[in-house]
Amino acid sequence: MNIAYILPGIGVSGGISVICQHANRLLKRGHRVSLLVDYLQGNLDWFPNQNVPILPVNNTPKDLDILIATGWTTSFSLADLPAKKKFYFVQSDETRFHKPDSVYQDITALSYLLDLQYFTEARWIRSWLKTNFGINAGLVPNGLDPELFFPDSPLEERSEKPRILLEGAIDLPYKGMKEAFEVVSNLDVEVWCVSSLGTPKPEWKCDRFFSQVPIDQMKNIYSSCDILLKLSSVEGFFGPPMEMMACGGTVVVGEVTGYDEYIVDGENALVVEQANIDQAREAVQRLINDPKLRNKLIGNGLMTAKEWSWEKSIDSLEDLLSRSLSVPQDARPTRALCDRAIANYYKLVQQGIINDDNRPGKLTNKVAILDIYKAHLSKHSWILDILIFMYNSAKTLRSWFKNSLTRPQ
Repeated sequence: MNIAYILPGIGVSGGISVICQHANRLLKRGHRVSLLVDYLQGNLDWFPNQNVPILPVNNTPKDLDILIATGWTTSFSLADLPAKKKFYFVQSDETRFHKPDSVYQDITALSYLLDLQYFTEARWIRSWLKTNFGINAGLVPNGLDPELFFPDSPLEERSEKPRILLEGAIDLPYKGMKEAFEVVSNLDVEVWCVSSLGTPKPEWKCDRFFSQVPIDQMKNIYSSCDILLKLSSVEGFFGPPMEMMACGGTVVVGEVTGYDEYIVDGENALVVEQANIDQAREAVQRLINDPKLRNKLIGNGLMTAKEWSWEKSIDSLEDLLSRSLSVPQDARPTRALCDRAIANYYKLVQQGIINDDNRPGKLTNKVAILDIYKAHLSKHSWILDILIFMYNSAKTLRSWFKNSLTRPQ
């Protein structure tokens, strides 16, 4: 098969690392694989043994069998790109990345209404897509690469104090780094921090800081620390706790979507209420004080990590993609029209023509829409048709989606 993934970027991130695992393992199995990006800046040298070619989207191969979007910003590109089958690999509920009731939350929700085939990495995401959008998504679980994560030489020998690792993008509030630093602020511990975006504030307790760490160096950091503390409020599959387990460490996590894909409280990790600072601090102190519990979690964590195989996951992915090619393509022109309308709505948001102050959901009638877009309509006649379509659907969709967000996951 000739397969391409569209990436939202090529900076250090867990989501991009998962895509690199897919792409490079498919390449090793003899498939033609490429990675597409809007802006070809930098490279993926932070991911070890990365051999898949990276191309700009405007050089997308013309003979693709499979084209895969990998995030809400990439999904809209599929309307204009050729491929026999188009997929959306959903790695989280990305509506939660944005402010509630914002135009970006709206447009992210629309990405799940595109006429694509969907697959995901976690059971909770598959259930969420089915419940809220009626999507029957395939499941391709993440794996653990034993060549990248195993107990290894520490970067620095341990001191008398326990060493706590905080990992996550500091500048993304939903990664919970501010809360994690609050937990350790008055503990008698050494604190290490890894962040792919942002740096610790001067007043935060941090003994050693690492930024943009290549994947193959993370095992040495994990192996240098006793406890990983993760308090994210938004996650997909939740990779770092499993990586810490594979390197022989213990884990304290907050209750977040995806933790229960492999974490069992009291068996291979300690789980606390989300954003409960006191409970998280007590859990960390409990691990420090209770060597018997700590050893139990270490042993069970090592066994957990061994259960998650990338090769089994790529078997599932390969089967999912190949089976799709035997199914006739949906030739309904109205579906293609709707996809283009959604994609064009995204372009209007990108250009600032639609924003939180003037989006259709806040306008009272079509005349108001025409007044706002008068300058654009003379140059782009197609906008009028799209806006009328979006106006008629925006109120219903917005009300339906806001209700869906309040349903239990």
